[in-house]
Amino acid sequence: MPTAAKVISALIFIALAWVVSDMVMQAMLEEDPHYNFGKFKLINLVVAALVGWRVLGRRVGNSYSVAIGLGLTALGAAVFWCLFMHATIEALALSMDRRFDGPMEAIIGAVELGVEYALELAHVNIIGVLLAGSIVGGLMAEFVSRRWS
Repeated sequence: MPTAAKVISALIFIALAWVVSDMVMQAMLEEDPHYNFGKFKLINLVVAALVGWRVLGRRVGNSYSVAIGLGLTALGAAVFWCLFMHATIEALALSMDRRFDGPMEAIIGAVELGVEYALELAHVNIIGVLLAGSIVGGLMAEFVSRRWS
């Protein structure tokens, strides 16, 4: 059932995903100017909306200190699922090109791709934006929950 906290959580995480996706795309284009991102941003926005709605929006109704922790938890879930989605899609594309000899090699390749993609997030400005945005998201979701329940 839609609530104001769920809607605000989803919108804040969509905005956070938009900003961070642009930052990651700029960082990756510096390394390889011809990198094809495909549906990178769209996948991140959908995952962020779902995580904001289902992980953060559902759990509001506590103190503000708990809301900060919930925002960070939602951040962890969003980063995990985005990395999982992108690594799986890339591993499937490589599998279709017959770059893997078997299913176990494809799974290992997907994990390796996920680790490589996670290292792209290891920039101070990206980590700072992620942490600040998730904390603000948790606090705003709690604020909205208290005002418009």
